[in-house]
Amino acid sequence: MLRTFLTVSLLFLGTLAAHAQSCGTRDLISELSATQRQELDKLVAAHPFPDGIMFDATKSDSKVTVVGTIHVPDPRLAPIVDRVRDDLAKADVVILEATTEDQANLQALATTRPEVFFLTEGPTLIDLLTEEEWAAVTERLKALGLPSFFAAKFKPWYLSLTLAIPPCILSDILSGAKGLDAQLEGIAKSENVPIATLDDIESLIEIMAGDPLDVQLDALRLALQMQSDSDAMTSTLIERYFKGKIRETWEFGRIVIAESGMPNAKELFDEMNDVLLVGRNRAWEPKIAQLVDGKDAVLAVGAAHLSGEDGVLRALERAGYTITSR
Repeated sequence: MLRTFLTVSLLFLGTLAAHAQSCGTRDLISELSATQRQELDKLVAAHPFPDGIMFDATKSDSKVTVVGTIHVPDPRLAPIVDRVRDDLAKADVVILEATTEDQANLQALATTRPEVFFLTEGPTLIDLLTEEEWAAVTERLKALGLPSFFAAKFKPWYLSLTLAIPPCILSDILSGAKGLDAQLEGIAKSENVPIATLDDIESLIEIMAGDPLDVQLDALRLALQMQSDSDAMTSTLIERYFKGKIRETWEFGRIVIAESGMPNAKELFDEMNDVLLVGRNRAWEPKIAQLVDGKDAVLAVGAAHLSGEDGVLRALERAGYTITSR
């Protein structure tokens, strides 16, 4: 899928959230036509566990508290943190996608392996994009406070990730305020609860950077088409998160991308859905089963990973757990 929407979904829903006061509260899903709404409902209904951000998974010798997370702050996260605080204190292990230390190590990776992040030879993005496309990039970067020459040698996938940061949340990110996963990690550390991780960050970056350059450019172009109102997309994601409508948000992205007009939009979505969501879920399944076996645990992963046949809730069912919504 388009890097921006999946980045927003995976880093908002576990990929970004924003203060509603900063990005507004417009909900694009509420503006769908009756036909689009019917299509969205059909897409959502095909997946188990489409709604909810907190679940209990239990079997005789183990209880797992499952939390769907977002990565940057919102004041409405406080009650969620309070609901899981006791579970964290009693847990044998807390399982995260990655720790804050893992994420910080990405800066070092960009230094030691620049060829993954940057166009180290050949034409720059100024040459690879049309004048109109580069002008759109320049405008978007300006809103983020970044000079366009700084990004001219970014690989398209990396620029897409950069552009996926809505300007309306930038001040929150720069202030160091924490999202749900980081808050839960902090409590686990204060309670001396062991922390395990599911992702190898370097391998994940390799996956994201692995597409051929022309495919990355197509994804970047699609991202640019969809950023006419990034605040509205951001507010839609965050409002639906707090309503527990997680799968609805994901499938809304599918509809938006399908209607973008790009001939290969569906293929981009399907590819990235398979790589960044389904593929990761499948890789996590045996790790989760091993980590929670015979233990009380808190499993906190991006909310987009909860639902679906390959989601973590179904994976826990396959491991013998009974799932109940909190």
